[in-house]
Formats: sequence, C-alpha cells, structure tokens
Amino acid sequence: MLPILAPDRMGELLAKELEEQGFIRDGDKAIREDADGLTIEVDLKTATVTARIAADKKLEESIDRRASVGVERQETAEKNLRDDVIRELDDRLAARTEALRKEVTGKLEKKLGDLKTELDQAVGRATVAALTERAQSLGNIQSVVEDEAGNVTIKVKL
Repeated sequence: MLPILAPDRMGELLAKELEEQGFIRDGDKAIREDADGLTIEVDLKTATVTARIAADKKLEESIDRRASVGVERQETAEKNLRDDVIRELDDRLAARTEALRKEVTGKLEKKLGDLKTELDQAVGRATVAALTERAQSLGNIQSVVEDEAGNVTIKVKL
C-alpha cells in the first residue's frame, strides 16, 4: 500500500474496505475464515497477508502378515515381520500424507489467485479514499472521476 497518509490512518481505511468483504477486525489484524477452511489474516500496520488452509483426515492402514517358521527361529521371524510391517505402514502413510499435502496445496494455490484479486481491489479502494482525504487537506475538491480502467482523477481548488 502506498504511504499516502499516516500508517495508522492507512490501516483504518484498509480495515474498512476489508470489513465490507467479510473480514472481522481484531486489533491490528483483519481476519476472515471461509467455509472451505481457508483463513486469511491481514496485518493492517504492515499490509501483509497470511493465508492458511487446514485439512484433517484420518488415515488408517493395516497389514496382516503371516510366516511359518520353526520354533527356534520364531522370535527372530516375529521381530523381522514386525519391522517389515512397520516399515511398509510408514511408507504407505507417507505416500497418503504427501497426496493429501498436494491436494491441500492445490486448493490453496487456487484460492490465492481469487484472493489476490479481492485484496487488490480492497487496497485500490483504500488508496482512493486516502488520496481523497489527502486532497481535502490541500483544498476544496472540485470533482472525483473514475474511468473504466479504475484510474481516478481528483481535481482540487487550492
């Protein structure tokens, strides 16, 4: 965000715009939790954005292994089977965890594209509000015109 006004005032203007988009003000932060698990936090002092998405999935795996061995090798065979099962379970769970991580990362990347547009618009509106305030402090505003591209022209009589 451009430092047009004092940082605190710029933060207030940004907070106002974000509140209109469903964010809830919490001190120096504006936070929104979407239904799909995405949490967006905007630090109003630094205008930094943190986005988090959570996923919770219960992973269950089971392996049934049997081996026929003589009594003299039973203890060693049991230990080897147990070690093999643990290793295979670890591998399976690691693969499923990685697949879940990729799925969550994909969701987050998609949401970030939409979020960037939304936040850019909020910052743009806050910047226009700041420019208007600044113009008022310089003199009487004669007109404020915004074109189709979003460019704003403010005419001030000094």
